[in-house]
Amino acid sequence: MKALITGVAGQDGTLLSEMLLADGYEVVGLVKPDHDYSTYLKYAPTAEVLECDLGDPYKLEELIIDAAPDEIYNFGGISSLVEASANPELTHKVNVGAVEAILAGMKTLASRARGTTATVRFVQAASGTVFEGTETSPQDERTTRCPVTPYAVAKAQTLELIDVARAQGLFATAAILYNHESPLRGEGFVTRRITQGVAKIAAGQQEFLELGNLDVSRDWGWAPDYVRGMRAMIAANTPHDYVLATGRSHELKDFIALAFKAAGIEDWQPLVRTNDDFRRQTDPTLLRGDSSRAYKELGWQHTKSFEEIAQAMVVFDQLLLVAPNTIWREDSKGEDRA
Repeated sequence: MKALITGVAGQDGTLLSEMLLADGYEVVGLVKPDHDYSTYLKYAPTAEVLECDLGDPYKLEELIIDAAPDEIYNFGGISSLVEASANPELTHKVNVGAVEAILAGMKTLASRARGTTATVRFVQAASGTVFEGTETSPQDERTTRCPVTPYAVAKAQTLELIDVARAQGLFATAAILYNHESPLRGEGFVTRRITQGVAKIAAGQQEFLELGNLDVSRDWGWAPDYVRGMRAMIAANTPHDYVLATGRSHELKDFIALAFKAAGIEDWQPLVRTNDDFRRQTDPTLLRGDSSRAYKELGWQHTKSFEEIAQAMVVFDQLLLVAPNTIWREDSKGEDRA
């Protein structure tokens, strides 16, 4: 079996690559040109890595056809809400255009496979932000999509493309993912900035954390669970979209408190400062997912508590301060190891 993963060097791509390689898959990963993926190779040393600008649909479609994978996972694209808001046209070109190119490549491969049982299966990483303008909580697959920001609008448009592709007979699905974290979370995400900052404060290397709105609420889960959920989606008998979430929301200040607690610091408030420059113009507070369909049809479940997620991330960032080459494995049962 061969899998092609866009955005392979990110959190989800790294976790998925590890799982697939352990199961005997051949993994082809795509990264942005000139992107440093050396850390990724520590986790997936046998994966084939190719450079591809997702804003170039012809190159992406060509790579899909040449690779002829059995499974495709699209994790790539513009993920920064700030960058997306500043560049809405580019966000559409990259985040929506890449899905169009993948589906075009799948159609070509399907036409070549006529008379055989060969099919390509595709999971698009969508986002719970497609519901960011809603007054309904929690949200499930039937909730009306009401995106506000350019990032969410692009994600909603990819869901429409998936709907059409499925009607045309392609095995195309979308995972409507809510926030999911792990020690492999990118440094640009607020949870990782918090755990890195907490580790440095506990080590005497930093004085305080500077953040935006501490009262914003999110539905946070454990990233390996969400990757396993996408694998279950691609292995299902029929393609469907699924919301993957915990069904519980927490305020950011709760995550901050748990992160400091994991580092042995109870009185955290004097160590955190708010800065309006970090506040988002649109910061929804009702995003909470209902994964009943995934529980029932996929047998999916989330495994780590909110507190355990914060603790695992802080422990890893503390280890990185003393051993920068440390890598994290989920199978270490909570104990990070090199």
